[in-house]
Amino acid sequence: MFSLRKWYLDCVSESGDLCIAYRAELRLGAVEFAAAGILRFDDRHGLRTRWTARSCPEPSGQDLLTWEAPALDVAARFERLEPLCSQSLLEGPNGEVRWTCVHPRSKVEMRLGGEWLRGSGYAEVLELTLPPWKLPIDELRWGRLLTPSHGLVWIDWQGSHPQRLMLLDGRPVTGELEADGLRAADARARLRDPRVLRSGRIGELVLSVVPALEQLVPGRVLGLAETKWRSRGALRVGSSEEEGWTIHELVRWPR
Repeated sequence: MFSLRKWYLDCVSESGDLCIAYRAELRLGAVEFAAAGILRFDDRHGLRTRWTARSCPEPSGQDLLTWEAPALDVAARFERLEPLCSQSLLEGPNGEVRWTCVHPRSKVEMRLGGEWLRGSGYAEVLELTLPPWKLPIDELRWGRLLTPSHGLVWIDWQGSHPQRLMLLDGRPVTGELEADGLRAADARARLRDPRVLRSGRIGELVLSVVPALEQLVPGRVLGLAETKWRSRGALRVGSSEEEGWTIHELVRWPR
């Protein structure tokens, strides 16, 4: 039996300072693991990370989502600005991948130790009963662009089960990925000034937190190559255009 429930939450200030938080529960047969972590970035200090295998509660609430992780000395408050969207990305006899965009765009306050980060944010939860090493994916692109009035979210799978999902202001739309951005419905997003937040094998991070997984998880998952960026973005919806921040990533499965 396999199940994974992974929360992702982020906040970016007007100046581009950011924090990404993760909280995951993994079950492999009779073995269960839990972990939580934060990734902090600003142009002055660069990247800082903290991880714990100690138990942290799940985020709770709906329109007002809160999360406290005492082991990381972190607390967060998300005030929803756009509607929730939940979809099954893949479903079959071997399991399911369900994605719930809990807060496509929200007003966020995060306490990180004795510091506060305030800005726009995003929250999702991903639930898998199909093991990642069985996913029919060669390449995954994901991102979100938030401006004061709008939010654009995208998921793009390439492989034997290709699919694309985009949300504009929390509602599904059709669209295309382009070299410098995206088109969706009557919206056009342009990304510029990318800054790499993290680049490397996912296994390097996972095993540093839970070393025992090396004996339980196939190398195809540990070999996943991930690059995550923060970029400046311009989102035009109709005749108006606003600036915002983008967090986006590319994940490649090993051949």
